[in-house]
Amino acid sequence: MKRKRNIAILGTLDTKGSEVAFMRQLVEERGYSALIIDLAPLEHPPVPGLPKEEVFRWKVSKRSIEREKIMKAMGAWAGERLLGFYREGKLDGVVALGGNQGSAVASMAMRGLPFGFPKYLVSTVASGNIRPYVGCKDIGVIFSVGDFLGGPNAVTRSILSNAVSAVIGMVEHGRGVAVAPGKRTIAITALGNTEPAVQRAVGFLKEKGFQVVPFHASGAGGSAMEELVEEGMIDGVLDLTPHELTEEVVGAGAYIPVKPGRLKAAGAKAIPQVISTGGMEYLCFGPRESIPMRLRSRKIYMHNPYNANVKVSRREMARVAETMAERVNGARGPVAIVVPLRGWSIYGAKGGPLHDEVGYRVFLRVLRQRLRDGIVLEEVDAHINDRAFVDRCVNRLAGFMNEKKK
Repeated sequence: MKRKRNIAILGTLDTKGSEVAFMRQLVEERGYSALIIDLAPLEHPPVPGLPKEEVFRWKVSKRSIEREKIMKAMGAWAGERLLGFYREGKLDGVVALGGNQGSAVASMAMRGLPFGFPKYLVSTVASGNIRPYVGCKDIGVIFSVGDFLGGPNAVTRSILSNAVSAVIGMVEHGRGVAVAPGKRTIAITALGNTEPAVQRAVGFLKEKGFQVVPFHASGAGGSAMEELVEEGMIDGVLDLTPHELTEEVVGAGAYIPVKPGRLKAAGAKAIPQVISTGGMEYLCFGPRESIPMRLRSRKIYMHNPYNANVKVSRREMARVAETMAERVNGARGPVAIVVPLRGWSIYGAKGGPLHDEVGYRVFLRVLRQRLRDGIVLEEVDAHINDRAFVDRCVNRLAGFMNEKKK
């Protein structure tokens, strides 16, 4: 007999109990069972329509613990609960609602679920910066429009109903992340400044029989790639655009990795990787006014009215090279660093607004000094978007992949 499908509902029942009860009713009307997980930190009376014995609650409630620690502990507990249901085959989707606190805890919990699994958040803070909540995971987020006070109203009733319908639609019509059987998967990193190179590399790799997944080097994209590498979904990496490493090292920019440790996963997993220097000579910010005052005297090129590229200093280039060498030196699998001598991006080409010949030489000198024996460092007299350079990178990675296959 086929089991009834389950949707988890996450919320703080002390303040959002009526909304959770409303969502539970919607879930059950559609033929699903609801698994209710209470994210409130303290015990409170049961909510009408939500029998206490059917609600999963955090058992450790201590008023003396700092609020931040309570939130992190609850997020970890709720995440373990969701992951447990998932591994037992008892969870088909999850929907959550909350204000700042509830959104924070619910998103912590949902980030532990696999890519492609249905997860949706209704939040009062969704119109602001939601990167801390989403991280690098595929969490659907919608602004609640109205606040969650006094139970569902003419506005929130519609939003909550749509959210439940969305997650059920994902369950019934969506699909999980899966690679095509019999094909090896290559991850490749990109930015607009290296898109010509990535387009060429994707086509060339497909011609060689690989399936390719590009990741935008936006901080979340690189982190997602590293997580998929850790999960064993990726067989090789063409890291043409490790831009995020620069922002991680400098500690500034809109594309700092969601998770620190860029360039570590492939090496730890011992899978083949070829690394280049795409977009590593600048930092990304939003509009011009978002650039920190301490950086406004540097070379700045506006990619568009809402995206500023700020030149990295030569001292910072040296630090980035040191960190790259340190992380690549720990690789357990085949690795090569291939550097284009005529520019690392469209804007970094000779004559471009961010070109810095001296900075490039500083980077290469430090990299040569710090890399351990056995790691290939190849310098190519071409621009990163030149066909000759891209083909060199792809052929080197394909060689690594074929050696590993033998």
